[in-house]
Amino acid sequence: MELTPVQERTLVELLGRDHPRPSFPRELPERLVTLIERQAGGALDSLREGEQVWISKTGLADLHARCEGMYQARIMGENVFEMNLPLAVGKVVHRAIETDVIGPRLPEPELAEKAIERMRRSDPEFDRFVGTLDPVDAAWLISEGARRLALFRATMPPLKKQWAPIPELRIKAEVARGRLVLSGAIDLCLFRPDESAPAQATRLFVELKTGASRAEFADDLRFYALLATLRFGVPPFRVATLLLDDGSYRPEDVTEDVLEAAARRVAAAVERHVELLGNRQPTLRPGAWCRWCPRTATCPEALVPAGS
Repeated sequence: MELTPVQERTLVELLGRDHPRPSFPRELPERLVTLIERQAGGALDSLREGEQVWISKTGLADLHARCEGMYQARIMGENVFEMNLPLAVGKVVHRAIETDVIGPRLPEPELAEKAIERMRRSDPEFDRFVGTLDPVDAAWLISEGARRLALFRATMPPLKKQWAPIPELRIKAEVARGRLVLSGAIDLCLFRPDESAPAQATRLFVELKTGASRAEFADDLRFYALLATLRFGVPPFRVATLLLDDGSYRPEDVTEDVLEAAARRVAAAVERHVELLGNRQPTLRPGAWCRWCPRTATCPEALVPAGS
């Protein structure tokens, strides 16, 4: 199939058609685990029997880039998430792309409608929200999902089966005898491991985003590279954010330095997690995230008035 200039650029620059695949030492995962345990061991040792610390990219972003107060609310079970139209659009886009990657190449509006129908059957919260939409907003949900799917298709070349595309790859790794659990879901994973060269990095991780680029996106992907290294024994050769609105991408080749920095960031998060479960007061940092924090009404630093 002939590609457009944009798709050809993506194939070469992002997918790394001609990019060498590096190899990593077999002891790398063990070294990264040791780094985490050495830095966060005191915090992990203070946990009660059977207690675990769960770390995700969202939690890391809350702690390091957003607000400890919102993170504390999350780990204490306060309701942080509430479905809204932008979040619903994101769900539709991801499900439509997931189907597009491995299924028939349907027209964008039809695929968006099918994504909504399937999620309404499988996700009660999404179903309840969509049921409250008026006809205009319901139509906008379909059209916005179709628009962003069209942007994805215009940027990415059609994904070949031999590239082994896996949407929403969910992985988990346990550290420190199960006291620390790292988990995440990569939007799109491409390429299979090379069985003849098991130490060679072959995978590519791509996160799909709308809106403006944010610094935390790079940290999210470094965390995923660390998670994959601990789970599979070998990291991806590259991680990248694909911005659907303008078709640009932010790739980063994975190195041992990148992985060690991600491990230190995880260890620091574990220490702060344990402190926030104890007596330490969170450091409050106001920002756009105040809009979805359950403590906005009582937080002295909140940027958003209660009820807005």
